[in-house]
Amino acid sequence: MNKLVLTPCPQDMFPVPDSSQKTWGGSSRYLSLFVILCLSIVSGCASLSPDFEDPQVDVLSIKRIPSEDLEQRFAVGLRMTNPNDSELKLKGISYSLSIEGYKVASGVSADVPTLAPYGEARFSLPVSTSLLNSIRLLKHLMELNKSSLSYRLEAKLDMGIPFVPKTRVVEEGNVQLGHLQ
Repeated sequence: MNKLVLTPCPQDMFPVPDSSQKTWGGSSRYLSLFVILCLSIVSGCASLSPDFEDPQVDVLSIKRIPSEDLEQRFAVGLRMTNPNDSELKLKGISYSLSIEGYKVASGVSADVPTLAPYGEARFSLPVSTSLLNSIRLLKHLMELNKSSLSYRLEAKLDMGIPFVPKTRVVEEGNVQLGHLQ
């Protein structure tokens, strides 16, 4: 049977600093300065634009456009309003469109106009439909006799500014069926 024998370690193997030595952990002044610096940076970033308001997106129209094969395409007309005192340069937009609760279209675009301070821009985005959800929507519409359709547009706006989260905008409403062309 083997026996375990414990031997003491030499004292210089793990030196213990004396109180006269300045170390990072022993100096609360350096730690305090570091914490103050970090808090200043964080609060400075948060106050870069404290009055920033999300842009507003309104759906102006939904029009059917020529398509190929089984794909249905629409042009969604939008009006985007900038309620801020600075120009809003968007790097891109990703979006999805739901009709009667069915997500029927989605897409992305880097072709978004720059919004002047307190200005607005009108533009349209081409969207392609989801075939399965379109069939489900068609079945749903055949069961109902409605003169209008409810919609929900969800857009994620990329401002292209580092450390600024993407802005999410939701627009909901109804479209009269006579306006779909």
